[in-house]
Amino acid sequence: MLRCKYLFLFVFLLSSFANAKSRDPLEVDLPGLEVIPGAQWYWVGQHMALNNIPMSIRMFSYPGEKEKVEKFYLSRWQTKGHGKLSKRNVGDLKILTYELDGFLYSVQFAQKGSVVEGKLAVSPTPLHYTSNVKSILPLAPSSKVASKVESLENGRRTETLTIDSKLPWRQLETYYVNQFTNDDWVMSSRSENRVGSVTSFQRGGELLQLTIKGLQGRNSSFSQALLHWLK
Repeated sequence: MLRCKYLFLFVFLLSSFANAKSRDPLEVDLPGLEVIPGAQWYWVGQHMALNNIPMSIRMFSYPGEKEKVEKFYLSRWQTKGHGKLSKRNVGDLKILTYELDGFLYSVQFAQKGSVVEGKLAVSPTPLHYTSNVKSILPLAPSSKVASKVESLENGRRTETLTIDSKLPWRQLETYYVNQFTNDDWVMSSRSENRVGSVTSFQRGGELLQLTIKGLQGRNSSFSQALLHWLK
């Protein structure tokens, strides 16, 4: 009987873990991370995901010294419990991270003259979500997805893919223009310069912008595409 009880508990936990991984990352409720009083701030994304990992990000500008910013967040976290705290420096950038109850809080900031410029981010710990860059948007041959950013604002979803390709930029552009026009997207505008192009498409209420940039490598040319899709 005891063995069955533990087996049931194991199956329940495994099922909960699988469901967490399959949840829509843009529907996850993340805890807040307070902005230091006196700072100006704006949302980069309140409901967003990077490579399927849910997160919220906002930028701030604080008129003061970076030591005050560090002291503010360390004192706040000390009152929350016995979480895991880490501090490190990357050049002029100070990075504070705090892990508690399955969430990771991050504060990154640097002194810029008389103000401190910084970023606040909250995300689940890696245990709860698996990173992936799968998308229904087409992927050109000899190319790979470098990152996928999703967001949900005012009921509209966006998806932005960054694609690294070994194809010359004009060949990469031709591939995507053909793919999109064959999928009922209508080209609404296009501009180009010596090293790339920007092309916009529309399909009903959906908008898509394709930005192509040619890059020169040591032995060959390659390119990068940015696909921004307003669904």
